[in-house]
Amino acid sequence: MEFVPLEIRWHGRGGYGAKTAALLLAEAVIEFGGFAQASPEFGPERRGAPVQAYTRISPQPVRRRGPVDNPDLLVLLDARLVGSPGVLDGVGPRTQVVLNAPGPVEVPGVAPERVLYLDASGIARRTVGREIPNVPLLAAVAVAFVGMPPGPFLRWLEKRLGRELPEEVARRNVEAARLALEEVQPWLRTGRLSTVGR
Repeated sequence: MEFVPLEIRWHGRGGYGAKTAALLLAEAVIEFGGFAQASPEFGPERRGAPVQAYTRISPQPVRRRGPVDNPDLLVLLDARLVGSPGVLDGVGPRTQVVLNAPGPVEVPGVAPERVLYLDASGIARRTVGREIPNVPLLAAVAVAFVGMPPGPFLRWLEKRLGRELPEEVARRNVEAARLALEEVQPWLRTGRLSTVGR
């Protein structure tokens, strides 16, 4: 499939899976024929500590390294991070934002139509049994913003997670991803999501 250049910055807390989501998205892009690079920003590994990670996607080999300073897409695995120092650095009027939140959250400097909120923690709690929001957000980003086809993406995710997780745990994570995509569909049908970078 064709990929457009896209720079993504993920913000989360230790234990929320931001680094894993960034890496899995890059793996998926490569699997589907694109080029990608993912890198975490290393800091305290303790649970609850702020974490950043980056994913760069391109139709050509990715040469640029280092932090994503001006993201096309900002993903917050905890909506409470909106007010944290540095989280909105480099965010402009063309940046799109994905929030782990059950309802709308105001993001300073970003028009409401460029914000997607998804109750990723709630989905994870109902399916996986733990509030780890990374897989629902990964699915939303992969399909709604990167443009991956839902069915093939979910099949890839099931195969990929099955390499590292017990079968039942992998299955529940894929169900979390599927439910996230169901919640994202109305946004796509109504055109609420603007095209990234435009």
